[in-house]
Amino acid sequence: MIESTTHSATQNETSKSSENIGFIGLSNKFALLNHLIMRDLNGNTTSAPTFSQYNKQEIATYLGNPYKYEKQLRAAVRYIYGASPHFRRLIQYFVGLSDLSYIIEPYRIDPKKANIKTVNSNYRKVLNMLSSMNIKTQLPKILTICLREDVFYGTLWVTNDSITIQQLPSEYCAISSIEGNVLNVTFNFSYFDKHITSLDNYPPEFKIKYQQYKNKRTVRWIELDSPTSFCIKCNTDILDYAIPPFAGILREVYELEDYKALKLTKTELENYAMLVMMLPLSDDGGWGIDLDKAKEFWKNLDSVLPDEIGSVLTPMPINKISFERSNTGDIDTIANAEQSLYTAAGVSSLLFNNEKASANALLLSIKADQAITYGIVKSVGDAINRFIQSQNYGKNFCVNFLDVSPFNRKEVGDAYLKAASYGIPTIAAYAASQGIGQAELDAMSFLEGEVLGLQKLFKPIQSSSQMSPLNLESDAATDDGGAPTKDIGEITDSGEQSAENKDDWG
Repeated sequence: MIESTTHSATQNETSKSSENIGFIGLSNKFALLNHLIMRDLNGNTTSAPTFSQYNKQEIATYLGNPYKYEKQLRAAVRYIYGASPHFRRLIQYFVGLSDLSYIIEPYRIDPKKANIKTVNSNYRKVLNMLSSMNIKTQLPKILTICLREDVFYGTLWVTNDSITIQQLPSEYCAISSIEGNVLNVTFNFSYFDKHITSLDNYPPEFKIKYQQYKNKRTVRWIELDSPTSFCIKCNTDILDYAIPPFAGILREVYELEDYKALKLTKTELENYAMLVMMLPLSDDGGWGIDLDKAKEFWKNLDSVLPDEIGSVLTPMPINKISFERSNTGDIDTIANAEQSLYTAAGVSSLLFNNEKASANALLLSIKADQAITYGIVKSVGDAINRFIQSQNYGKNFCVNFLDVSPFNRKEVGDAYLKAASYGIPTIAAYAASQGIGQAELDAMSFLEGEVLGLQKLFKPIQSSSQMSPLNLESDAATDDGGAPTKDIGEITDSGEQSAENKDDWG
């Protein structure tokens, strides 16, 4: 059973409110902290990373009991992530299925009773806090680890200037409880027995609790303070242990490498040649030439041949025996293995290497995959909201991550824009879906309109749709006709094929 200690006293040490901006303040020692030391290169490091190459039998053993071999399975996927471009590209594909666009929304606010100045002031503080977090830079790292290893354990360095998310060593972390729909982390403080020099690279809370651990060695696992520490898990239905989401395709990755090795061997054999020097025989069965001279000629020939060409001296004829497949019905085993790998991962191979890609099929496949990434993003949003609402200025606000990716940006943007045309408050959501956050929205409008006056300098170009028929030129008609061209996702597969045939025939 995992033991944990209360952390109210520690919170008093580390959660002192700042009146100017409202961030959680740290001690004076860390007041000017603007960067986080990850490695000490001056010789103070106590350990170096170790790497192991795993075989298929070991992977099968780990998958047979993921609870027992949780640590080994995590190390295996880390190794495969670095060694296999297919596995790495698969993880990066899922990470890229979210733009991490977000908006700040009111939370438990009565518009009839709210004070506009107070709401505006607190809203600005929340925006500043999220801007200092650099969400679009830090969160992809969390998504990568969750999709690769299943669990990300993290803690926050919080100052008046920045909020940095620091990853904790997974081997010394575990899930201890759930608070505010967010998983809490318990940390094994025996970690610092071997890494004492790295203690300064962790928030002050770790020093306090490490001292608690040293005072009572029997309690190694101590729960970290929330909301500054949190856990994000991909497979939220299995909390007892970490199971990498794509661990099931590790065997397919190894099979792909086996097929590549077989093809390389086959190619090498096909490129190998042999020269045969026949010894003539006399009618009575003796040598036609002196054997020693024949050997001397053969050695001279063999010494000048490249490595790919062999030679043999024989009195008997040699026939070629080939194991090559005929061209008819030949199968590319590597291509099939790659397709099987992506199929085992639950994604369409059309996304990566298939020449028969249909735009509509791709779009539907991407939408299904996007739901997996968006589930992790929503969990990160819960952790951020728990931190926001722990501040006095953030109790009535929450962050909402939009389900936007590079593949559906236009579709989602058009939906928000259409809703805004009917008076629905989706202006901020539309701007966020197009890459303009709320922190930049009104600031850019002020800069372009009031400071630079760009809106007065530039006027929209007039088009025929803005002019009356009397102002149109008599020769303005063109040969272009028909309905407007539809985008991908709006056209059927047969219509897409017809458009391609039209382009081919001009």
